[in-house]
Amino acid sequence: MSSPSTRDYRRGLAELLALAIAFGLLFATAATRAEEPDPVSLAPLEPTIGALIDDALRANLELDAASATAAERLAALDAARARYLPALSLDARYSAADGGRTIDFPVGDLLNPVYATLNQLTGSARFPSVPNQTIKLLRPREQDTHLALTQPLYDARIPAARDASKAGADGADAARRALAARIRRDMRTAYYRWLEAGARTRILDATRELARENLRVNRSLFENGKVTPDRVYRADADLLEVEQVLLGARNGERLAQSYVNLIRNAPFDRPVPRARVADEDVTAARDALARRLGVPGLATAALADGAAGRRAELDALDAALGAATAGERLARAAFKPQLDFAVDAGSQGERYAFGASDRYVLASIVLRFNLFNGGADRAGLEGARAAARAARDQRAFVEQQVRFEVEQAADDVEVALASLSTAARRADAARGAFRIAERKRDLGQISQAEYLDARRALTEAELNRNVTRATALEGLAALEFATGDAVHAPAPETTP
Repeated sequence: MSSPSTRDYRRGLAELLALAIAFGLLFATAATRAEEPDPVSLAPLEPTIGALIDDALRANLELDAASATAAERLAALDAARARYLPALSLDARYSAADGGRTIDFPVGDLLNPVYATLNQLTGSARFPSVPNQTIKLLRPREQDTHLALTQPLYDARIPAARDASKAGADGADAARRALAARIRRDMRTAYYRWLEAGARTRILDATRELARENLRVNRSLFENGKVTPDRVYRADADLLEVEQVLLGARNGERLAQSYVNLIRNAPFDRPVPRARVADEDVTAARDALARRLGVPGLATAALADGAAGRRAELDALDAALGAATAGERLARAAFKPQLDFAVDAGSQGERYAFGASDRYVLASIVLRFNLFNGGADRAGLEGARAAARAARDQRAFVEQQVRFEVEQAADDVEVALASLSTAARRADAARGAFRIAERKRDLGQISQAEYLDARRALTEAELNRNVTRATALEGLAALEFATGDAVHAPAPETTP
């Protein structure tokens, strides 16, 4: 028969083994829960983010302001084109005058001596005296109503102003397209970061449950005299560490959700649909981008050359260069004459009437030529030339930046895709090591600390895999933007 001390030892060992088995089952359940997707996260990635991008393009306030600016520039272009057409106006004036300048006409002084002589010769009074006359320059009542037609015949300012307005409209449209491309990129980046933050939160939630159970088990073992207090302190510290990290992760997830809603002009707490993301989605996104760009393997040189013809920012700079060139022509127009044809037709007199004595028609050819204005036109021409030179230099500099941006984005994507494969192998290796450690623990061949270390390595590997996946997707979004494909990419299809 065994002694009481031996029976107590065996009973304690059995209790410890039962607790270890229960603890291992909890670890396995939490690990499975951390690795499985949420039921609400089963939507495909591209349709989900495509719907968010469409929301942002419809509701983004900055894009709405850019659209209003483009409409304003188009209206200015219509106004510039209208200067080619004749201008017709109706002018009506009715005046009442009192006082003003007069002209004294001494008709009496001129005629009265003659009339007096005639009366003496004829012995009659047939020629009466005539008073001197005072004529007012302003009529007491007067109206002037006429139609004025003006048609430019030659004015070098009109085509230059039209071209400048057209360049401004093209630049505003290009700026709007560039902003739309940035919104697409920002929405993709924000959504990928939100997905990564959510996955991190769920993994840390599962880890916290493990830490809580670890603390409970160690407290029970300590109360039964099986372990020393340092095991409890260590388990408590582990739980506090996980909870601290989890607080930051949840705050990061809320901020990421707020930024997604900010881009689409929605309340910050509006729910965001969660999509399913796997390594295959990253590969599919890369292949789709390569097909749209027509560059197999995303070769850097071909991408840079294509971006120079697709980027809306470069289109905007081309428009700015066109506007500067038109401004130079407009400055040269100050040294050229202006020729207009004008016709005025109407009625003039003391009352409204259209008789032969009231109607009038006046046709004119008007020539204007600026002979001297103190050198202002010459200074304006020099300023316009300097603006055109600055626009050309700015365009060349930004094109270099675009090429560098494409090269950097392509390199980042290549590294991210390679890192994704490495992260996947690391997660698989950590998962295999954890399964072996789980079996050894069940057999009592390793300590609880070794088992926890294996589980922590698996958690870190899963976190790293999620971060690497999100980094790869963000890199593809940056490459899409850098190559200008975000402007020309078709709207994603939505699923019912």
